Amino acid sequence: MVAPAPDGAPHDWEEVARRTAHSCRDMAYRHPRVFPLLATRAQTSPVAISALESLVVAMRAAGLPERVAADAPMVLFGFLNGHLLACTGGGPDGPAPVPEFDSGTHPGMAALAPRWADFGSVAEFDRMLDIVLDGIRGQAARSS
Repeated sequence: MVAPAPDGAPHDWEEVARRTAHSCRDMAYRHPRVFPLLATRAQTSPVAISALESLVVAMRAAGLPERVAADAPMVLFGFLNGHLLACTGGGPDGPAPVPEFDSGTHPGMAALAPRWADFGSVAEFDRMLDIVLDGIRGQAARSS
């Protein structure tokens, strides 16, 4: 599930998290009908455990507090599973388009809908992943 570091050298936890997240995204888009089975079951395969091990080892090596290192993988995979289920729910054709919202009934949603035009794209995925990683980094700073 996690792609190895290109040069084989150890990398910081955020690089490991990004590689893991993109590997998971790539797999979900390659296999949109299989991904829901993986996302809705405990991941205890050697591949899944190795991915988690790489992440927690990098987090601990970076000095993240133990509570953060324990919680962060669950937060990351919670985001990945939820987001990728939403994006791949349309099957091989990709995500369903964002619906149009009635500005009289849902003015906030109608105002933001144009910003969701890239739903399912790599750019959108990276923006959301940045929010998750920023939150983990912030929690680590507050817990130190």
